[in-house]
Amino acid sequence: MATATVRRHRRGNGSRPIKRDPDSSLTEPFEQEGHDEQDAPSTFNYDVISTLNNTSRISRQERSDAPPPSERSAETGPLFREVRSRPVVNDVPVGSPISNHDDSFFHTSFQDIGKKLKACNDTLGELQQLGVSHDVQLPELVLVGDQSAGKSSLMSGLANLDLPRSEGTCTRCPLHIRVSRNSDWSCRVWLRKEYSFEPPADRPIAESDVTDADPFYPWRKQAVTAVHEFKTMQDKSQIEDVLRWAQIAILNDDKPHGLFIPGSGGIAINTPIEEAAAGTVAKFSPNVVALEIKGPDLPDLSFYDMPGIFQNPADAKDDYLVNVVRNLSRAYIQHPSAIIICSMPMNSDAENSSTFGLTRRLGATLRTIGVLTKADLLPEAGNHDQWLSIMKGRTHHTGLGYFITSRPQGKDLDDLKKWEELIFESRSIGNWPSGFHEFSDRCGVEKLKSFLSERLGEEFVKSLPNIKHKVKSHLDKIKKALATLPELPENVELEIQTGLMTFADSARFKLDDFMRHFNTLPRNFRNCLLDTKPKFTLKDQSDFPVYEISDDELDTASIATATATTTPTTKRRTAPANITPSKRPRLDNHLNGASSNGHIKPEEQNGLALRESSAIPSRLPPPQAKKVLFPEPFAEFTTIGRGFRTLRQVREEIEAKIRSGMPDRTSDEVYIDLVIESVRPWKKPMDAFIKQAMRDLQTDLESTLNKALEGLKKRFIYQEAKRHLRKFLEEHRRQTEHDLVLLYNDETQRLLTFNETAFKQYRDEEHMELTRFRHYMRLKAVGPDPGKYVPGDQLTEDKRVQDTKKRDAEMLRLGPDQFAREIEVVAYVRGYYRLAALRFADTVSQRIICRMIPAIRRELPYYLSEKLGIRGPCAASVYERLMEEDEATAAKRETLKVEKEKFEKALASIEQLETGAATAASMSSMASVSMTQSSTQRIESVMDLDGGVEEDEV
Repeated sequence: MATATVRRHRRGNGSRPIKRDPDSSLTEPFEQEGHDEQDAPSTFNYDVISTLNNTSRISRQERSDAPPPSERSAETGPLFREVRSRPVVNDVPVGSPISNHDDSFFHTSFQDIGKKLKACNDTLGELQQLGVSHDVQLPELVLVGDQSAGKSSLMSGLANLDLPRSEGTCTRCPLHIRVSRNSDWSCRVWLRKEYSFEPPADRPIAESDVTDADPFYPWRKQAVTAVHEFKTMQDKSQIEDVLRWAQIAILNDDKPHGLFIPGSGGIAINTPIEEAAAGTVAKFSPNVVALEIKGPDLPDLSFYDMPGIFQNPADAKDDYLVNVVRNLSRAYIQHPSAIIICSMPMNSDAENSSTFGLTRRLGATLRTIGVLTKADLLPEAGNHDQWLSIMKGRTHHTGLGYFITSRPQGKDLDDLKKWEELIFESRSIGNWPSGFHEFSDRCGVEKLKSFLSERLGEEFVKSLPNIKHKVKSHLDKIKKALATLPELPENVELEIQTGLMTFADSARFKLDDFMRHFNTLPRNFRNCLLDTKPKFTLKDQSDFPVYEISDDELDTASIATATATTTPTTKRRTAPANITPSKRPRLDNHLNGASSNGHIKPEEQNGLALRESSAIPSRLPPPQAKKVLFPEPFAEFTTIGRGFRTLRQVREEIEAKIRSGMPDRTSDEVYIDLVIESVRPWKKPMDAFIKQAMRDLQTDLESTLNKALEGLKKRFIYQEAKRHLRKFLEEHRRQTEHDLVLLYNDETQRLLTFNETAFKQYRDEEHMELTRFRHYMRLKAVGPDPGKYVPGDQLTEDKRVQDTKKRDAEMLRLGPDQFAREIEVVAYVRGYYRLAALRFADTVSQRIICRMIPAIRRELPYYLSEKLGIRGPCAASVYERLMEEDEATAAKRETLKVEKEKFEKALASIEQLETGAATAASMSSMASVSMTQSSTQRIESVMDLDGGVEEDEV
């Protein structure tokens, strides 16, 4: 293994130790970077020294007793070093930076990035200026304090600039100041707008308008932050006017900001600044005026200066601003990565600081730096104990301690810097209390600037990998969103024609498939018509036996009373004396399900829907049977047909329509009127049928259009095609509905059929079932209870024969049915209804399947081309118009493009910082190797002069 050795040559009786060669090469890499010498101690040289220490540390791991190269030997005389390169281990030379672009910064040269505060703070300032903090949380310095807390003077000291201190200049909106070192001085001003001013039009702003949900009322947050360039200066004397006009522009949100630019804006040229400041639309804004100040001797710092918190505005109408300003400071203080700079004047009681109390309540104490301002106004004979306790951390504790500053009015920056040196360091002027001397390392703005710059750089370095990840993630989201909003294609006509042809082909297949599988809705429509056939009540009060009872035996529950009320012609008879009340037959026992309160139970067996009735059907509540709803869209028609007629009502109609001199003959009008009335409810189910069919058809075709014009959804062609498609289907719906109404009118005009075989079959089936059920009702009325009714279609042939014989035998006891003629009429009506319902259901479905859908399939492609106007002489201009997009989409694309550019710049800034750090570390390694090789050559040249060497390990 190669080792680093030094051979010591003996001359005569003594020896001359080899002295260490002056390390003048340490500044060479820095000079290669092109920096000023004054930057060397705080930036790059530290990286070189660190790399050298790392290199010597590797050598010492092999020869543990070798002193580090930076240490001087205790011996006198020249010292030469021989440092030989170690062999390459795993293909990585010693001292070379290990780079992996896929890993975190801390796996590369970013281990030392904290030493390069300028680069870090410049990058952080750029990210803040770009406005990415809206989506990515960045470390930031936030200067807060009460009004008259010396905050403006402190801000001027931190920015190393005579910023304007005119009343109201920098207190009506937040100020973001970014300062950095540069050979030439310049100041660039932006307006960063996240909110729009939307005051109420009909009333003044009230305190109650400012809420937790709306903390900056009447300013409303915008979807995207807008950054407007305002003015760039090279003359320091211009900064006051520019800043004041920038704030006036922020407070006049309803006007273009260009009107307020000094030297070029119309309002700025023609209006005195005092007049413009007094006439702003708003008196305060949460939008930000941003400054980027570069120049010699400036710190690398970026911070926000917040308006001072106050309690009593001059005008009572501005009371709401107290909460708005407090909410703004609260919002910035609550940022988890914000370092809070809280100023408190030393000529006031610390307990009076509203801002310090706010930081404490918001849980930001550990992130807070306290700054005791106006030290020059500290009373000489006053009680200094509270301020000493604060500096010692006993009271008003902050996580980052306190600093003290003194910035009296009327002095320029150089004078203020010397002033603080004379007060706090040499203590040659003033009478700075001796109790504060132990805190001299925390006195003065210069000390505070160094601390803040290092602290902010450290926080940025720690969060930089996460910031880069979030910036990349947000950029990816923006790119994906932009991918859904493609730019205008080159061949507009081809794109549109291709999309429409694809839709036409797909629509034909979709309509063919629709017709093949159009079964469920027509079937449900048919069943709805059949199940809504007229329901007749086949039980009458005359079916029940009547017993004579005496008046003194009547009670309130007597059914006879109800009977007498229903049929006034019925005479009350007296019951036999040997029938006691306890042995009297109870009528409600014969009602088969009717409760004692008169409710009736419907009997709907196997779709017959025949109903039992009490003695007074017109006065009883509706039946309480469990309803079985029809499937949609026919569920609302479930109750149609119920309670159509009672047998007695049918008899009354027959008697009312008997022609004079033609007794014992049922008039044709009875059949016709009952049939027409029974089919009249078909209109609503028919409308529901056609509407549902068109909804299904429209859904399928629009889905097909979506796929065919997938890449053109944000263009007018898609919206236009969709609108014309709906209009086309609506036209066919109206035409089909018109034709169906004609069919419906035919059915409701008269009773008509030539299908005699089917009619007789349906009539006979209905008559048989009606006769059986009527017989069952009569049996129940006289008793005993015959049990549960079984529909005829559920009986086997043998059972049906047995049932007929049994019914004939029971008829001998019951006698002839007085409503036999009425049963025949009901059977006729229901038989015809079944025939007509089946006919109408088929005709309606046939009209849709055989006429409407084929017409749609045939006409749709030509209809769209004609309505879109792409077949006319001006087709070229039409194509261009159709490929335009709606304003909202265009605005969204432009917004996303601005956001994309912003985050690309942010990512580039971070990567530039990463590349710069890696390059610096690489140059440090190269400088180290060059230096050691030079030392080796000098050592070997000395060793070659003499023989007889003794080896000493270095």
